[in-house]
Amino acid sequence: MNHLKLSTSQNVLTICLNRPEKRNAFFPEMIAELTKAFHEAGRDKKLRAAVLTGAGSSFCSGGDLEWMRSMAHFTLKQNTKDAEALFAMFWTIYQCPIPVLGRVFGHCFGGGAGLVAVCDVVAAEAKTQFSFSEVKWGLVPAVISPFVFERAAPSRVAEWFMSAKVFQAPEAQSGGLVNFVGDLNEVDTYLDQTLSSIIGSAPQAVRETKRLLRSYSKVSWKTVRARVIKTIATARVGEEGQRGLSAFLNKETPRWSDPGYGAPTKI
Repeated sequence: MNHLKLSTSQNVLTICLNRPEKRNAFFPEMIAELTKAFHEAGRDKKLRAAVLTGAGSSFCSGGDLEWMRSMAHFTLKQNTKDAEALFAMFWTIYQCPIPVLGRVFGHCFGGGAGLVAVCDVVAAEAKTQFSFSEVKWGLVPAVISPFVFERAAPSRVAEWFMSAKVFQAPEAQSGGLVNFVGDLNEVDTYLDQTLSSIIGSAPQAVRETKRLLRSYSKVSWKTVRARVIKTIATARVGEEGQRGLSAFLNKETPRWSDPGYGAPTKI
């Protein structure tokens, strides 16, 4: 794996996003690696749990700038294929048979916040910042939306998605996106205690419990998969998506409040 660090201790797999110089922003190769890593983890009968974290100063800042630069010129067909791969990554983590614990800090923006949503238990450093920033750039948080809606309070999800606000770990906790907030030492203690409890439980019973919990989903996954893929692919090639992506790549902010949207302003 070129962009992940994998290690196993006491039958717990740690998957560490390993692009610290890019704040662990993901792009197609990293997406494929994450999908593969969690697929293989789910098939390993010896594993009891997985921990998802990141190297450097941030858990995951969302989509990589160069990936988004190339995406701005994708056709609808190319965007659809790209969105399918992104959905497959989130789905594979969400459906992984073993408990997935998230250790998050720094920035969790866009798809990075989506990674938080597909974990079963999440501990966040108190200063962690979250944002579902897609609408700010003329896009839609489509692919991550069913996973976030499944995990967090619907009223908070609506606020986060439609405002693109930046919010802190305590708000993420009160809204159900994360389970625990503290300093990094407290985060590690919480995760160690949780892992100890999981390992001290019957392994097949834990897997069956997760499978049972997933069966209560309020989301119709067969229907929603096609809907969210079509939504984001269409948004990316639409007028607002193209305007927003252009502004983002030029480090500008589009003035959506102006008549006719107005001209972008420098950030």
